[in-house]
Amino acid sequence: MENFTAIIQRVTYHSPETGWSVIKVSPLDKPHELKTVTLHQASVFAGATMEFTGEWMSHPKYGEQFKATSFVERKPATTSALEKYLGSGLISGVGPKIAKRIVKHFGKDTLDVFESHIERLTEVDGIAKAKLETITSSWREHREIRNVMLFLQEYGVSTLFAVKIYKVYGNEAIKIVEANPYQLSKDIYGIGFFSADKIALSIGLEKDSPQRIRAAISHVLEASRDQGHCYLELEPIIMQIKELLKADYTSLIIEQIELMEQEVELKVRMKTDEEKQVKCYYSKSLYYDELQTADKVKAFLKKSVSVDSTRMHNWLMRFNEQQEYPLSDEQYNSVIGACSHSFSILTGGPGCGKTTTTKALVRLLLAMQKKVTLAAPTGRAAQRMAEVIGQEALTIHRLLVWQPHTGQFKKNEEEPLETDFVIIDECSMLDISISASLLKAIPPTAQVLFIGDPNQLPSVGAGNVLKDLIDSGQVPCFHLKKVFRQAQQSQIIHYAHQIIQQQIPKIESPIHQPKIWDEQVDCLFFDSEEATKDQMRFIKKIRETMKYVVEQEGIAFVREKTAVDMADNYKSVAMEDDIYINSTTESEIEAIKQKGIRSYIFNVPQEYMHADLQALMKSDNHATALKRIAKNIHPWSSLNYGFVASELVVRLYAKTIREKLGQNTEIQILSPMTVGSMGTKNLNQLVQEVDNPASGSKPFLQIGDRILRVGDRVIQRRNNYDLDVFNGDIGRITMIDNQNMSMEVTFPSDSGPRPVHYEKQDTLDIDLAYAITIHKSQGSEFDVVIIPVVLQHFNMLYQNLIYTALTRAKKMAIFVGTRKALGIAVRNIDNRSRKTMLRTIILE
Repeated sequence: MENFTAIIQRVTYHSPETGWSVIKVSPLDKPHELKTVTLHQASVFAGATMEFTGEWMSHPKYGEQFKATSFVERKPATTSALEKYLGSGLISGVGPKIAKRIVKHFGKDTLDVFESHIERLTEVDGIAKAKLETITSSWREHREIRNVMLFLQEYGVSTLFAVKIYKVYGNEAIKIVEANPYQLSKDIYGIGFFSADKIALSIGLEKDSPQRIRAAISHVLEASRDQGHCYLELEPIIMQIKELLKADYTSLIIEQIELMEQEVELKVRMKTDEEKQVKCYYSKSLYYDELQTADKVKAFLKKSVSVDSTRMHNWLMRFNEQQEYPLSDEQYNSVIGACSHSFSILTGGPGCGKTTTTKALVRLLLAMQKKVTLAAPTGRAAQRMAEVIGQEALTIHRLLVWQPHTGQFKKNEEEPLETDFVIIDECSMLDISISASLLKAIPPTAQVLFIGDPNQLPSVGAGNVLKDLIDSGQVPCFHLKKVFRQAQQSQIIHYAHQIIQQQIPKIESPIHQPKIWDEQVDCLFFDSEEATKDQMRFIKKIRETMKYVVEQEGIAFVREKTAVDMADNYKSVAMEDDIYINSTTESEIEAIKQKGIRSYIFNVPQEYMHADLQALMKSDNHATALKRIAKNIHPWSSLNYGFVASELVVRLYAKTIREKLGQNTEIQILSPMTVGSMGTKNLNQLVQEVDNPASGSKPFLQIGDRILRVGDRVIQRRNNYDLDVFNGDIGRITMIDNQNMSMEVTFPSDSGPRPVHYEKQDTLDIDLAYAITIHKSQGSEFDVVIIPVVLQHFNMLYQNLIYTALTRAKKMAIFVGTRKALGIAVRNIDNRSRKTMLRTIILE
């Protein structure tokens, strides 16, 4: 990090929203030079003298720039700088002419007059009492901004977040942060508990202070949403806070929880556990969301629906006569049942006719003169629903009309939806909060149908709404079980049902039978291996360290790691073809070292003692190296053709699939995890390098360790109501502005491509989307999905995860990995129950 002090000569760019600024400055020690500085500052003005801390960078388009991470405003260094500073628009009512008069009148005392005797400005021609009031107000505001920025920087807050904090709190920022630094984690997106805790401790808050303990309790309850929980019992709260704060504050935690309960900062519901009453602690919002969801469902269930059964049956019989594939008895009864109940559920696996049933239901409802509303949790799910049903379908957020300025939906109990029948698809994705908002907005006179597959992954947010509703036994549930003949021809559907029945599907390999590419087979398995961390470490050790020793005409001695105390268990490796084993002793090795011969002892794990280490040293790629040390390589493994699993995924994505199915095929890699060589992070980088490589003419942005280029496939990582884009939306970057650090992403929509402009702060929510997690794919379908299934993802190999990934494919699903990993996933039922009480409350 470097420091330098300079005078701002001009402001090239400044974003009022983010504070992102590009300025031209002249260093004090080199006043005739002009340098570019980038920084975040709530307001910047020409003439200001700043001391910058940061580093020099070389921008590919704009050349040398100083990226300031912090800065301190100093008194203007020269009279001309002072004139420029005061006349730059910093102070309302002071332009260049007035600024010149002020400096001429007060000279070096000018700033002291502003700070301590601002009323003396009336001594200057042109400044009357009215103007003085304007100048005074403007100067105080500027001083407050400067004080807030300095205060926050002093406690390690980055300039970007300092601007965000000032935008939210204004002149109250210092007071609020000093009173309760943990408020930042609630109010400022991007500042979590750890950042707020760091600030709190740095301003002198005690480690065992009530504020800190309360903030930790709130954080743990909020974080439990990420595991799908609506509440936690006392014991897990204490355990997680111990881990969070690295200390045992059990008595303090219990004391503060009791106080928070009394002060209604958190809510409590009792449950019976092994015949004793246990307290369940909720954050207030989730407590009421769960209660309101249950109350609304119970209210719908109490309401009877009057229908003309004869007319419905007659209409459905005429409908069936017109169809190539008439409704089955299951489907027929489901349509009648949904029409006859105020609240019901339609469920079933792939190929069982949920879509056909829904289409028939909508046709019947329209014939009954009812106003039908269709919606789904995600944009892609809503778009697909609209396409297959032939009616407009909205995301739930658009249906309820989110209002960013209030942080609430416009549609609610006071202003409900105007509809007679609401149909929601992909309800396995509904969390408890969106369910509460949705049900509050549906008028009591309307009917509701939830459609979903409970075998898919539950919602990303808190709750397990669809499963809880079904398990309650109170909601009429129509379960389609029959797989239709036309669907039976699909291996995707056949294998999906096998997986649910815990049968391991026998999926064909194109390496074993290359012809199946051309036989309309829609599910393939590429047997392939990927090195584990231990394997990678060992390969690197042999290919780099051992190879170096031997190439330096030294000797590498190898011994089994489990037998390090056996002095005669050595194998020496030389570059000659004859690798020999002898009973070299410790003393003989020491004698060789004494002669000055470079030597090194390698402890080799037992499982690698079989390996041809000389061949391993000479291996020139990952696949060959892994093949040297792996045991029981599958006969159809891609290692035999020079590809490890991650390299095969890239080849399939960038070359093979498009050659087989067409260049416009939408391909999506769905990985169980973000980490590891087969996780989304690494696969995104590998695919990007091949599918959209860097070039001199292609604009790009670097955000942290991510590089985003024009043409990249990207995903939105959180809801942004201002931009009308939502968590999981996938688009392509169509424009990048390096100067302003902004971009344009084009998303598909019902009305065609929809370009969305992202300012710098918004780009933090964008990530590459060549590979996404299976959780992020919920509610979406893609032409082709590639599913890595390897043992490095052992902790996430669950039946519902693999089932969800497989059923995202429209035309083809391709597994890449090991059949052992697939077998583990199919047999592994996810028994991690979510802590919810929706079922219990409905049954009360």
